[in-house]
Amino acid sequence: MDTPLSLLMGRAVRASRPVYATLELTYTCNFACRFCYNPVERRNQRRTKPLPKPDLKPLAFEEILGVLDQLREMGVLYLTLTGGEPLTHPRFWDIAYAAKARSFAVRVFSNAALITEAVADRFHDLAPYCLEISVHGAKDETAEALNQVKGSHQALLRALGHLSARNIRVYLKCVVTRLVQDELSEIKALGDRFGYPVFFDPVLTISDDGEEYPLDLQASDEVLRKLYLADGLNIGNSPFQREPGDLNCTVAAGTIHITPGGEIQPCTQWKQAVGNVRERPIQETWATSPILEEARKVSREMPELIRQGTDHHAFCHHCPGLSLLRYGDARRLEDQYVRVARIRAGVAAEEAAKAGPRVGIRS
Repeated sequence: MDTPLSLLMGRAVRASRPVYATLELTYTCNFACRFCYNPVERRNQRRTKPLPKPDLKPLAFEEILGVLDQLREMGVLYLTLTGGEPLTHPRFWDIAYAAKARSFAVRVFSNAALITEAVADRFHDLAPYCLEISVHGAKDETAEALNQVKGSHQALLRALGHLSARNIRVYLKCVVTRLVQDELSEIKALGDRFGYPVFFDPVLTISDDGEEYPLDLQASDEVLRKLYLADGLNIGNSPFQREPGDLNCTVAAGTIHITPGGEIQPCTQWKQAVGNVRERPIQETWATSPILEEARKVSREMPELIRQGTDHHAFCHHCPGLSLLRYGDARRLEDQYVRVARIRAGVAAEEAAKAGPRVGIRS
């Protein structure tokens, strides 16, 4: 069923007007997650080449304020502050309050380890639209094996208690890896304990520089099958989920992404820089970039290409940015999405068989 938000998004996408913006404040993080895709080398990652040294100076606070003003003028409604870990940015609270003062619905992506009672009080005062918090396991040892920080899981539990006590809207997100695949029900129960929904994402993102070490952690087919059963768990890496048959995605039409160094990208996953906020106004880049126009063209074409590319197209999503990064071709279906579509189709067939034939009602 259409909602006011989905209707608004549909109109915005058709008019190529950004509704969502993501602002990466920093690549710095207090965790060292083994599957992290950010261009910062972490421990125990199977890299084949060293990372290039960053060549862009991070945006100064005054430059970030200028970005916020431009995004507001462009009609952006939802602003996501992310990283790295955004709370490690020295001006995080100044930026967050500046965004709220400009009437953005502020989302914050965090690992929550830095959220003490005092920080939770500040979030209560800020009143963000939501916090989206990563969960790396249901047990200390599982989480610590993934994010490589001692005490991280207990810090998460304390943070969730502080946030829940202050009635702050939180969505929990869990990337389904082989390290957590036996704890998914427990992770769901953890969310229930604090009154927060958990969204499980079965697709792993390769690194920003094309390294495939995150794929070493893929979960089994059987685990993914259980996720999609009728009595399974929530699937999706955000509360803004798509359903089969919806528009493929809003890359470069409803979304825009800004990196810590001010590069403008079609979205968080399409890693081609189309300009820099230091060079010319964001609106000008948005209206004239040939890369953005190509991204919009790809998004328009993908529903038909998905139908042509897999027998399980009704169950298949596609991330053109991930395909571009992995294969150099935004139109090629990414293997993980094809795998998930096959599993979903199998589950749907199983459950249809269990339900039996429909009995008609004679009038």
